[in-house]
Amino acid sequence: MSSAQGPRALGLFLHTTRVLVVGSALVLTANQAIAGPAQEGWLLGVANVPDAPVPGAKPRTPVRIEVLAGAKWEGSAPMQAVAADQALAQLQDGQLDAWVGVLPENSQVSQQVLKQTVAWSVSPMAIMRTDTDIHDWASLAGRTVCLSADGRYVGELNARLGAIEQVYASATDALLALRTGQCDAAVQDEGFLRQLLKYPEWRKFSAQLAPYRKASLTQLVRADLPTSARKALQQVFSAKNLTQLGKEQAKTIAFEVYLDQAVPDCH
Repeated sequence: MSSAQGPRALGLFLHTTRVLVVGSALVLTANQAIAGPAQEGWLLGVANVPDAPVPGAKPRTPVRIEVLAGAKWEGSAPMQAVAADQALAQLQDGQLDAWVGVLPENSQVSQQVLKQTVAWSVSPMAIMRTDTDIHDWASLAGRTVCLSADGRYVGELNARLGAIEQVYASATDALLALRTGQCDAAVQDEGFLRQLLKYPEWRKFSAQLAPYRKASLTQLVRADLPTSARKALQQVFSAKNLTQLGKEQAKTIAFEVYLDQAVPDCH
C-alpha cells in the first residue's frame, strides 16, 4: 500500500482490532451458552471441513457460515465431512446427530429426520470493480472468476457460463486477487458478500450480479436427539446468531485481505 494511505490504514487497523476483540467476546458468549449439550459429544456433519492450518500459515477464516457456527458447539466430537447424499442415511443409522448444508431439492427426508431451512442465503452472487463491463451472468463467458476452494461454486461457473475459474485456497485469497486485478469477478455466498460490501473499503468493488439461482442452508436433525441438543442447534443456527456471525466473518476476512494487500487496488 502507498505511504499516503498510512493514517487511514492505521485508523482501519485500530478499528478492526477493536472489532476483532468484540467479535471474540461474542464467540465466547455463544460457546458458553451452548456448552452443556456440546459436551455430550454430539456429531455434526457438514459438506466441507477445511484442512487444519499449517503451522506458521497466515490466518484464514472459512467462508462457509455453517462451519463457523458448527465450530461453536461441536464440543468433543469434531465436525464430519459428509456429502449431502450421504447425510440422510448417516442420520438414520445414528452415525450423525445433525447435518447442515445445501440439500438437493429432490432429496427424500424420512420421518426419523427433522428438516428445517436455515435463514442464510448461500445463493451464488458476484462482485466486480465498479468500472466493469460485465452487467449480466452471460457476460462471464471467457472471463476470469475468482473462487475459493472452501466455497460452493468450483466447477459450476465454468460448466454453466463458460467462465474461466481461478481457484484460491480461501475466500481471503480470492478476494485479494480480485482487488489486485487477477480476475474479472469473484463469486461467493450472497449472505457473506452483502455483509462484506457494507465496508467503505469495498466501494470500488461493489458492482454486483444478483444470484442466478436461489439456495439456502438446510439443517437436518435426528428426530430422537435430546430436546436440549435440538434447542441448542436451533439457537446456533438461528437467523439472529447467523447474522451476527456473518458480520464478524466479513470483518475478519476484510481485515485478512487488508493485511495481505501489498500493492494498491488495480484501479
